[in-house]
Amino acid sequence: MYAPNASYLRVYEPAAAFADADYWRAYAASGRAVDPLEGPRLRREALYERIGWPWRVVPSFNREAYVIDRGPGADPLVCPWNLRYRIAAAALEVKRLTPEAVAEALFPPEFLASAEEIVELDDGADRHEAPADSHEHVASWSVPLRWFACVRPEDRELVLRPGLSQLRYRTPISKSRTGMVVARNLVRAEFGEDAELAAALAETGRWLDGFHRDAVVELDYGGLASRLDPAELREEDSVDLTWQAIDHLGASEPEDAQDCYARLVDRWRDRRLAERLN
Repeated sequence: MYAPNASYLRVYEPAAAFADADYWRAYAASGRAVDPLEGPRLRREALYERIGWPWRVVPSFNREAYVIDRGPGADPLVCPWNLRYRIAAAALEVKRLTPEAVAEALFPPEFLASAEEIVELDDGADRHEAPADSHEHVASWSVPLRWFACVRPEDRELVLRPGLSQLRYRTPISKSRTGMVVARNLVRAEFGEDAELAAALAETGRWLDGFHRDAVVELDYGGLASRLDPAELREEDSVDLTWQAIDHLGASEPEDAQDCYARLVDRWRDRRLAERLN
């Protein structure tokens, strides 16, 4: 199984939250929904099939999503891939961050024009009406520390069986938003408005604010879980450690909070270094 060294922060919204709710209900009922374990491979194959030199326009893709089935009578929760929009947005971000000559060498003008049109129109056929930029964020080699504040320790799901290691958390977005506000305010109060962590928490909080009130937030360790042995996965408590740090800040115990945070930083720095060296 293709499992990249990556973790994922996803939001699943009720089908009713989408302009084309009937499409996503039918999609979920058809059984075509992609398993998150298979998604990275299928997306990579779709990209290889449709993108190649010369790139004239941003290609179209089948409308796929991850789905949480909540049982008979309940609206399914949907996390669309939005590949076309995400490719367009990524191309424009590369253009913004690189010298003009480099951007022109990477992307023909007509490709960038196509990307600008897609982003401007918000690719409405496949996107939510709210201003959230994407239903999924991806991080290579690690888990961004701010993501741990999006979920709660009691929502942990660990699967260990031959050939499969999976660790994820699924938290109602209302609880996730509340936690982000609490974490951000406590960090700001202790370390100031300009603290890097406070800014990162605020950015993630604004992203979460773009989704439906009945959505679910998922932190998925993805391919990182397969790089940890079963004992490490059972002991993996970064979410717990994050909330211990937040609780210490709330109790006016900044030194204890900083100790928890330092342990998190060291843990994930060491894992990134170990994976890259091997």
